[in-house]
Amino acid sequence: MEVIWRILIGFFLAFVLHELTHLLVITYYKIPCKAIVITKYSAFGFLVENEKYVNNKKILFLLHFLPLIWCLVALINLQEPYLLMFPLVNLSGGVGDMYYFFKIISLSPEQRV
Repeated sequence: MEVIWRILIGFFLAFVLHELTHLLVITYYKIPCKAIVITKYSAFGFLVENEKYVNNKKILFLLHFLPLIWCLVALINLQEPYLLMFPLVNLSGGVGDMYYFFKIISLSPEQRV
């Protein structure tokens, strides 16, 4: 039973840190955040003003890929289920981030807003 609690705590921490990393980038680059969005499929995100960042590829890249840094936490100890949840959660959450990054990049700057 102790292993299940470690996995659940690791999942929760990884999820929170993943989203806080997005929020850190939003705050650092002073992108106005209108709302925090939770959908019926348990997706979580931030509703921001697109005009502030859609033409800057550096901000787009950091906003979508920086949370993947948490995958490196598992390198501390690969046998620990608590730390194993960090790469699993961040890679699964990162798939959606990568999808939207490449979807935005493929559009022309006028269509991104």
